[in-house]
Amino acid sequence: MGMTDVETLIIGAGISGIGAAIGLRRVGHDDFTILERAPTLGGTWRDNTYPGVAVDIPSSSYCFAFETDYPWSHAYASGAEILKYVHHCARKYDIERHIQYGASVIRASLEDDRWRVALADGRALTARFLIAATGLFTTPVLPDIDGLDTFAGTSFHSARWDHSHDLSGRRVGVIGTGASAAQIIPAIADTVAHLHVFQRTPIWIAPRLDYRLPAPNAWHNLRRFGAFRAVNRWVSEMGIEILTLATAVYQRSPLLVQGVQRLVRAWMARQVTDPDIRRKLLPTYTLGCKRPTPSNTYLKTFNRPHVRLVTTPIAAIEPSGVRTVDETLHAIDTLVLATGFLTTQRGNAPAFEAIGRDGIPLGAVWDAQRLQSYRGVAMPGFPNLFLTAGPYSGGFNWFTMLSAHLDQIIGCIQEAGRRNARMVEVDPQAHAEWMMTMWRYAEETVFTAPSCHGSNSFYIDRHGDAALPLPRTPGWRARMIQNAETQGFVFSQ
Repeated sequence: MGMTDVETLIIGAGISGIGAAIGLRRVGHDDFTILERAPTLGGTWRDNTYPGVAVDIPSSSYCFAFETDYPWSHAYASGAEILKYVHHCARKYDIERHIQYGASVIRASLEDDRWRVALADGRALTARFLIAATGLFTTPVLPDIDGLDTFAGTSFHSARWDHSHDLSGRRVGVIGTGASAAQIIPAIADTVAHLHVFQRTPIWIAPRLDYRLPAPNAWHNLRRFGAFRAVNRWVSEMGIEILTLATAVYQRSPLLVQGVQRLVRAWMARQVTDPDIRRKLLPTYTLGCKRPTPSNTYLKTFNRPHVRLVTTPIAAIEPSGVRTVDETLHAIDTLVLATGFLTTQRGNAPAFEAIGRDGIPLGAVWDAQRLQSYRGVAMPGFPNLFLTAGPYSGGFNWFTMLSAHLDQIIGCIQEAGRRNARMVEVDPQAHAEWMMTMWRYAEETVFTAPSCHGSNSFYIDRHGDAALPLPRTPGWRARMIQNAETQGFVFSQ
């Protein structure tokens, strides 16, 4: 098949890809294409439609800073509302005409000063700049349990919810107690006849301070509504800043986390009436080792007589149910796999093979040299390739991270145009200094505490590093990048 050439290719039409496209259009760049493997845009909010799906931080923070004027119905938006917001942004900024759907990227390789992108259907495209916006939570992980394929009932991953399967009167088993499960379990408890929850690691649950937001047309003074929205966002951002700071400097000042942990633990304990179940649901690892989940209903669900918490390890899946290592068979007819996604594993972020200078794959570099990236967006040896969520860049607020990353990416593309430069690459010395700083800061975080051992945190990579989160606060990141978007990058003809 033929080959198409564009100036910039964006891989993925989720929040990151749409944000990158808007950023390019806002500075006058229109020669770009978005490749999306699915038939519609939306990323994780398109894929995750399970009962109870919602954002786990306030809606006022879960949006682009340039597009906060959106009529959220609640302080914590539902997944469907977030998806509508992404579609709204794509329409408002005229992004949809740039998207090619059904375009699954399998490989991108550097050839001279351009990237050649190969698609699963045999097509190929070339671009000078490549922006990997495939997200962190796009590829579901199935549990490595014997007999999973022998189950005679209906089974599906939480990110591939089977809405044709009616749960009414069913005996349902849910494997996993992470963020998705904490939303699913209370949402389906009223519908099912029996619910077995198989827990490997308990999760920290915090109160969810949700409430209905006033509709803009209910306010006679629109400026007053705008002020309310701005204050709401500021309060949310400050909360995230404080929470991140507490985990980032835990080794130097553990008292803040420990104080909050005592309050949260006491609140959690009050939600569960049975002392044995309460003990099993209360984490023994430190708050912050895994991302906490806000919910006012998850823990209370285990007070119901038809809901059973199972903490005995699973031995195998059988046609009629789940057998635990104590030889108990838990009979079910529906199995929900709330077992998460690829995060720091090879083959994710980006979710395609990227082959840089001298034919070296990015995954091989990370395997040999630990996961790393310069300011979360680039790697030496991979010129003109930008990551929207590289190692040591994540945090509690996706949009805060994304905004900072896009400022750098688009700043570099603009500067290349001003200099008429063919290549933009990280200076190896700047990268080395950045990573030494990241690794030093990472030693101060809660993730290196002995009390995190056994938390099974997805923040920890295959090298044992906490390579997913930025070991500093969103405010620190913003200050580092302000007026220095291209610092550390080399532009060449």
